Amino acid sequence: MITEATVQAIVERHLEGTTHFLVAVELRPGKLVVEVDNDRAITLNELATLNKAVREELGPEADDIEMQFSSPGMGRPFKVMRQYQKHIGRIVDITLNDGSALHGQLASINGSTLALRIQHPPKVKGRLPKLDEDTTTVPLADIKSTKATITFN
Repeated sequence: MITEATVQAIVERHLEGTTHFLVAVELRPGKLVVEVDNDRAITLNELATLNKAVREELGPEADDIEMQFSSPGMGRPFKVMRQYQKHIGRIVDITLNDGSALHGQLASINGSTLALRIQHPPKVKGRLPKLDEDTTTVPLADIKSTKATITFN
């Protein structure tokens, strides 16, 4: 029987020695979803190669389920610490457990807190938003979700 733990172990073994990292494994009835990321962009060819390797290791049981390998989408919440590290220096949206939200540049992260330079909207239309010079420390325990944002200048 295929389990999330089995698939996770197989994927992590195949990712050893690469810059890829496992974000999530989700097993639903008839479907397996695996999210893999990289400190740079991950290619479709790399995902297809990993899909093939995992399918071969699972054997005939893999024929009974649909297997989907992808990278996490830009608008999806971060699931692992390495995603935070990957996005240092980028603009993120943070939703706190109390429902409030923060928007700013992820300056740094350690095991229990992150530092955020809050971004303020421009006072004059057409100007760029301003980032605080100082960082705001946010405990990871207070964070409900964090998402990378796309900005167009």
